[in-house]
Amino acid sequence: MAQDTDRLQQSKDQLSKDKSDLSDTQQQSRAAQAKAPTPQPVDLSNAIENPPRSQQVLPADLIAPKPQLNARGQTIGRLINITA
Repeated sequence: MAQDTDRLQQSKDQLSKDKSDLSDTQQQSRAAQAKAPTPQPVDLSNAIENPPRSQQVLPADLIAPKPQLNARGQTIGRLINITA
């Protein structure tokens, strides 16, 4: 009988501690939610730029160099196909 009384008291103590912990956790949660900034809506209407064709430019490393021509119109610096 004394064991049952001790266990009951321990259970009551544990329940009281758990309720206190729960209350603290709930208060912390409410405080965190109250401090959380409200997110601003994001405007995605101009997220992707689509400039006109005349303003579109390739990066320099993607542009093929223009061949140089000599006075006869022959390409300089490349092999020239002369088997025409």
